[in-house]
Amino acid sequence: MNALNIVNDNLGQYRSRLKKRAEVFIYAKRTAQKEFFDHLKKIKSPTQKKERLRSILSLTNSSIWLSRSALKLLKSSFDLRFLENDNRHNSRAQEILSGVANGRTIEAKDSDVFDIIYRELTHSHLHQNNRSILTVPAVNITIVLVSGVLNEYFSTPAFKRGAVKLLDQYHIKHFNPAVEGTKGSRENAEALKKQLDFFIENNPDEKLWFFCFSKGGLDTLHFLKTEGENLSPNIMGFSFVATPVLGSTHVNHRLLKMINAAGKIPEQVTSKILGKKIDFLAKELQKSLCKNYRENWFKKNHKALPTRPFYTAVAFESKWHKSHIWMMLAKGLFQSANPNDGVVDIENAQFPNYFKALNLGVIEGHHLVGSRSSFYDQEALLKAHLIYLRYKKLL
Repeated sequence: MNALNIVNDNLGQYRSRLKKRAEVFIYAKRTAQKEFFDHLKKIKSPTQKKERLRSILSLTNSSIWLSRSALKLLKSSFDLRFLENDNRHNSRAQEILSGVANGRTIEAKDSDVFDIIYRELTHSHLHQNNRSILTVPAVNITIVLVSGVLNEYFSTPAFKRGAVKLLDQYHIKHFNPAVEGTKGSRENAEALKKQLDFFIENNPDEKLWFFCFSKGGLDTLHFLKTEGENLSPNIMGFSFVATPVLGSTHVNHRLLKMINAAGKIPEQVTSKILGKKIDFLAKELQKSLCKNYRENWFKKNHKALPTRPFYTAVAFESKWHKSHIWMMLAKGLFQSANPNDGVVDIENAQFPNYFKALNLGVIEGHHLVGSRSSFYDQEALLKAHLIYLRYKKLL
């Protein structure tokens, strides 16, 4: 009987993984088909010549995404691994899961509680026969997705794919204000304020939870510093994911300094021809991400941040061989002695001890897991936050 259960369990996991990959492929196929016709119209249109290059790039990205999804589905057909649930035979993990599920406070580190919730969800998503006692709470909120550097070159905001899944399954709405990844945090903070004021004015009963990725978190912190205690009561709190709260050492790298030095030549040329310098390498943006600048900024301004909302932070860590190809390149060029996600060292993605916030620890993932073409379980990360925040009675 035990052998039969093991066989059934293996088959259940195999079917679940295959189903998950099939869902990703179908989503990629439908989205790519729609984008193909939309961008084809723009390419053919004589009035949208400026959009042609962007459309061609988007079509290329969609094609690569669709191909990778198909390849991943094919590989899943030969994936016969058995994935053990780390929480199942761990009595402490079971105690914490029971406490979270029943709203009972457990004496444990916040990072441990979050890690156990996240592991339980990721395993359940890949093994649908696993009946977890955790459930997504019925929350009447709208998720505000704030993306990071170069987000405008991606087809959707960071973690949009996971947010769409939550909308479909649990009717949890989301809203993604437009911020420009190449602009400084002051400009984006102003853009955030305008869009949020407009949204709240037209949705006065909506409660908002910010899910900020990478530099999007820095833009949000600048917005919060400006708002202070005048922050709208509609805003419940802020969760920062892979945000370089205390900066990034990558921008201090010698290679980048050499590139910046070489970049002064085209700046001088444009200054003489156009009468103004064009910041090709976004040096102001690099400065705003610098570790020294960010550490000093946070130490100087943390008391100006509103105290009513909650703050959480999660860091990513990835091994070079498990990273996205671009993150492998980043790890190779901008080597760091500290654990990181390819862009941000984990120690810089946590709030300092002198600030009242919940540091939820480190989970596996590279810095591009928020893109729609990644195979990372975005839905699990969003759900883990919702379950944890309800457990802490913050939502």
